[in-house]
Amino acid sequence: MTPERTWSIARAGHEAVIGRRGAGLCAYRADGVDVVDPLGEREVPTAYHGLVLAPWPNRIPDGRWSWAGEEQQLPINEVATGCALHGLVAWSAWTPREVGDDAVELAVAVEPQPGYPFALELAVRWSVDAGGLRCRVTAENAGEDAAPFGVAVHPYVVLPGCTVDDLHLTLPAAAWLETDERLRPLALRPVQDGDRDFRGGAPLRGRSLDTAFTDVTGTTVRVAGGDRAVEVWADPAFGWWQVYTSDYFPAGSPRHRRALAVEAMTCGPDAFNTGQDLLTLAPGDRWSAEWGIRTA
Repeated sequence: MTPERTWSIARAGHEAVIGRRGAGLCAYRADGVDVVDPLGEREVPTAYHGLVLAPWPNRIPDGRWSWAGEEQQLPINEVATGCALHGLVAWSAWTPREVGDDAVELAVAVEPQPGYPFALELAVRWSVDAGGLRCRVTAENAGEDAAPFGVAVHPYVVLPGCTVDDLHLTLPAAAWLETDERLRPLALRPVQDGDRDFRGGAPLRGRSLDTAFTDVTGTTVRVAGGDRAVEVWADPAFGWWQVYTSDYFPAGSPRHRRALAVEAMTCGPDAFNTGQDLLTLAPGDRWSAEWGIRTA
């Protein structure tokens, strides 16, 4: 029997499609209108559309880091920047734990391996109700040593009839992370430095972002366009937001600046080296937090 690749959940006018690959969000609609940019049934999400990013989000330059005095080397999977990108489970086939009409929970094990010698049990529960879409992420240390850990999910928000240039972004963060041409972290900057201040809301027309924000002063990011708005919210455990304006798609691609990635992250880029906001799970410890999307 061929295993299921996707599961559809629906309730109160909200419906989502969840994929086995990366426990990813393949589609989410409210009253029949797309809220995230949908994937085709057999489409490969080359820009990590909707996928779960763990045990680290974003980039580790050169894949090198150290832990407890031991040097670690991760495989480089973003050749253009020479980075280890977005963790170890985005392309894994996750296993369903629970499947219902309005919720699905998927799980995957991270086994000790070169570059990440730790054992984690990960689970993601997607659900919909009248309040929108919810995503609860759980991690448990199944090994014998303390394990560093971070997580994010990579949704692309869309609004009907709008491109990124038609959108207005409100983002409650007071600092942004400057990076070099390889997207390696350089320094945290105040949002006033570099025209990155979206706390009071600002248009995205003409702006190109692939930027991590932190020093958050609220838990909700608002994206507005036309007569509609979408809010991405997160528990305080998610102290970072990554915003990406879809510029790296070729100019002729239908996805070029069509959707805005708004990622709630527990830590920023290269957290395995900087240590900033990096979670550490002791053996047997369990961590859980939730984020979601709603129309506004």
